[in-house]
Amino acid sequence: MDWQKEWCDPILEHELKLGGCTVRLTVDESAYKIAGDVGGNNMHNHSRFEVHIILRGACRLDLEDSGISVRQGQAAVVGHGRYHRVVPETPDCQRLAIGIAMPECALRRAVSAALEARIVYPVTEEMLALCRSFMAESEQRPPFCRELMTARMAELAILLMRLLELPLDRTPATQEQRPPQNIIDNYFESRLDQNPCAEELAAYLHISRRQLNRVLQATYGMGFREKLLRNRMDQAKWLLRHTDKTVSAIAGEVGYTDDSSFRQAFRRQFHTTPQEYRLKHTQRQEESK
Repeated sequence: MDWQKEWCDPILEHELKLGGCTVRLTVDESAYKIAGDVGGNNMHNHSRFEVHIILRGACRLDLEDSGISVRQGQAAVVGHGRYHRVVPETPDCQRLAIGIAMPECALRRAVSAALEARIVYPVTEEMLALCRSFMAESEQRPPFCRELMTARMAELAILLMRLLELPLDRTPATQEQRPPQNIIDNYFESRLDQNPCAEELAAYLHISRRQLNRVLQATYGMGFREKLLRNRMDQAKWLLRHTDKTVSAIAGEVGYTDDSSFRQAFRRQFHTTPQEYRLKHTQRQEESK
């Protein structure tokens, strides 16, 4: 048997139970090398968490308004739905990128809370050695490499959760108490240019309007209107930074029927106009070159 041909699919996935939740890990072999460049427009986001473990050299992690340098022996964890890109800072940069997906549960909430305070973490020698052996299996592809890599993915997941020092609430949440957060996120993201309403979302989740308000407060710390405004403004900021669309076009794309209302809402939220925000970001990009 030709073991080199055993692995035709570059995507490796593995599921395991952690903290009472089902966690799915994904590693894409084709993404080992850091793609993109400073001048490119390759900001993107995922519905999962993404961990970048730097095994050699250094890179820069661009996160919306900020840029963070990550070097060998460190790991950067990107929250779900957060726009980012990874740019090499040294020609020898090598990383292992791991996607971590989980349903709405205590573990997911704990990871999200941890990332509010910290993004970059020091990696233990144990984890670095595990990652390097993982990469070696991928490059050499000896017999049963997929089986061994899968086992190591499970070990990596446990070490990553320890790395985040998560204060877990192990009380399970029922579907009625806590609908999946990704369903709520997808609802807001897909209807920014329409006229979403709380009653529609509550019906979609098969809960009452009152239950929906409790869910939104527990999950995001805000009500329906505030959550909708936050999503619209976040999307508007991204479009102002990464596209050449006019302010009027952006206003329509995020759900405003006239750009005057959009400009007023943007100024109330960020204490600056859309044009001033775009100019300031453009100047920052020029200065960083």
